[in-house]
Amino acid sequence: MLQKENPDIVQEDLYLPPSESGVRLHLRRKYNAAQIARDGGRIIVFVHGATFSGVPAFDAPLPGGSWLDFAAGQGHDVYALDVRGYGLSASPDSDWAGWRSGKPYARTVDAESDLSAAVDFILDRTGADRVDLVGWSWGTTICGGYSARNSHKVRRLVMYAPLWIMTNLAGADVPLGLPPLTWFPWAGPIFLKNLEAFRDVTLAEAHNSWCRGLNKVTANEPISGDLLERWWGSAISSDPIGAMQSPPVVRAPNGVVADLVEYWASGVSTYDPGSIRVPVLTVLGEWDCDTPPYMARELFRRLTATPYKRLEILGRGTHSMLLETTRLELYRRVQSFLTEEVASAL
Repeated sequence: MLQKENPDIVQEDLYLPPSESGVRLHLRRKYNAAQIARDGGRIIVFVHGATFSGVPAFDAPLPGGSWLDFAAGQGHDVYALDVRGYGLSASPDSDWAGWRSGKPYARTVDAESDLSAAVDFILDRTGADRVDLVGWSWGTTICGGYSARNSHKVRRLVMYAPLWIMTNLAGADVPLGLPPLTWFPWAGPIFLKNLEAFRDVTLAEAHNSWCRGLNKVTANEPISGDLLERWWGSAISSDPIGAMQSPPVVRAPNGVVADLVEYWASGVSTYDPGSIRVPVLTVLGEWDCDTPPYMARELFRRLTATPYKRLEILGRGTHSMLLETTRLELYRRVQSFLTEEVASAL
């Protein structure tokens, strides 16, 4: 059953002051002022994955509301970050043609810097001392790296569909067409040399990636055609320049692709999970082919310093379970972890 839409939830689009490099970061905020005043709701910062920005990932116009709507309806003060070059955050060049050259944009180290700036911005505005972090896919490496180095600013960490080192090469279920590079490491430098700053993704490509690994019986179960079109409208509305292409595209920085080749497909992580000292939930869907369960299990094993950790695999969900028919189970499991007494007592 879908939750009812809450008319008391307020939406704000906030922008951080431009950095020295000209980057201007966007935050989508949602909250219920009366609930926060009464209950002192937690601050949650959501961090998106490799392709889609914070708004289509966490605040798409889904029936019954988005994940931000759900969390705000529980009394939390919630924010979705757009990493530099994604969505409504300022990109390096307003000229689309100019984006077709240069090095891969928005590497993980840059994204972690963006998250750090966003957390400090939020803490300064609210007077709080810590936030909860929820990362999706690549966002788990951003949140994981930040938490490993800034545990004093993080209360709890959720790693949804976590990315980890690619070791299971028996099949083709490795994201972004990287199996040839993992099988033939010498091809990596050649690939990186020719990798452009940005890539573009069409609806057809997004749909094919979404359903990868599903059979004919289950292919239409996670998301209907009508809901997919509705979500795609949200995705391209967050990228006005990409929306003007024919067909419309979502443009995504290639920094994450460069890091996948240079680090994760080469057996090297961008952060040390053993340095994370806050409670951690790792959670994913059973049909996740982009970040399969073996990644979550290995990451979970390496979380040696956390006072409390949990690994959950939820049924009938893909890598994009946060947008699918079973998404409320994911929302509820994360809500339970963020509010339960056992974690807060540690």
